[in-house]
Amino acid sequence: MSADFTRASLLSRVKDPSDEAAWRQFEALYRDLLVRFCRRRGLQEADADDVVQTVMANLVKGLPRFAYDRGRGRFRDYLFRCTDHAIARWAARPKGRELALCDIESSADEGIPGPEARQIWEDEWMAHHYRLAMRTIRESFEARSVDIFDRSVAGETVTRLAAAFDMSEQAVHKVRQRIKARMEDLIAAQIAQEDDAGDR
Repeated sequence: MSADFTRASLLSRVKDPSDEAAWRQFEALYRDLLVRFCRRRGLQEADADDVVQTVMANLVKGLPRFAYDRGRGRFRDYLFRCTDHAIARWAARPKGRELALCDIESSADEGIPGPEARQIWEDEWMAHHYRLAMRTIRESFEARSVDIFDRSVAGETVTRLAAAFDMSEQAVHKVRQRIKARMEDLIAAQIAQEDDAGDR
């Protein structure tokens, strides 16, 4: 994806079903999130793939007609409702039957997801943005600093990191703080771009 890529511009472009490049970017950006959400909801990998494929097909069909309504929530709320509904349809289908396509507008409107499903989605959404931000971090910070940050997040103490990298504890703290601050900025920008999609 190019440096001037924004999620807001992408979400505007995918309203055109003929923009194949935008749809490839969209799927590359969100597929992993949707699969992980489905797996957390108890679906096997193959079933999760089927549900996500259905969600993507529904989005291709429905997004050209989709009118953003800020009063009904953010893009992530809309994507959650679509995916949650697709999971419900998958669970209710007769055994052995494939999941049929459904209209995206009804899939976004029907049913009220339970709080547990919503919490799983929020957890996965934030983890998704963390992974995206870490991708940028790995490209923009030296490998040694990223390794220190990764090991710190995994629970390694500052004292052990300082010894392992032959640094002062103060230097380790500075590396962690610098990357943490950059992570927070990246995640805030990513989410703001998605929330801004309705204004495009």
